[in-house]
Amino acid sequence: MSAAFPVRLCIALFALAAGTAQAFEYAGLDRQVDPALLRQTFPYSHHEFWVRGSGSVVLPDEEPEEFEALLGEGNGRYVVRLAPDDTRAEVTSVSLTLDAGKVQRMTLGFEREGQGIRPDAIEKRFPPCRNVLDALVARYGEPSVFYTRLEDNLEHRLRTWIAPEGVMRLDCGRFTGRKPIFAMDLEFEGSSVEALPAPKPKPKPAPRPERKK
Repeated sequence: MSAAFPVRLCIALFALAAGTAQAFEYAGLDRQVDPALLRQTFPYSHHEFWVRGSGSVVLPDEEPEEFEALLGEGNGRYVVRLAPDDTRAEVTSVSLTLDAGKVQRMTLGFEREGQGIRPDAIEKRFPPCRNVLDALVARYGEPSVFYTRLEDNLEHRLRTWIAPEGVMRLDCGRFTGRKPIFAMDLEFEGSSVEALPAPKPKPKPAPRPERKK
């Protein structure tokens, strides 16, 4: 049994017990969003569809019919890069992972335009983690799970909220040896309960032989 299984099991039990859970959303966006309506929601933004397995990118202004068909039944990633007039609650991009037109995952990005690869330059392109975290905690309470992961010199500080309707995960970053903690993205996906394998039935005990009278 892997070390991750007990945590996964606890998440599932928590979700099953959360009778007052509500669907997660941020800045008026949730995983139930209709992809076809995002162009109306963000009319000044850049829209593109990355077709899975082909490497091609379809733009609505160049191939409008194909673009609309992909939103209805396509497989891939629909990305909206928000224009300044469309930005809300510090969200600068919306990414939807679609399977046959159904939204499996939604990711809200917080990175703003900027230059430089030094840690201090990168930190300025993101809002403070506390800005996003406080808003989520005020609405949904403390996260169910918190853990960190180190990649190169960037520490990912991941907080996860779980409900029967789905999972919400906030990824905040901090460079090694530095204090600023900044919000990178917020992800919504289906409930982990659905992803767990069905429990195997317990074997029935063998019948005891009857004593002869």
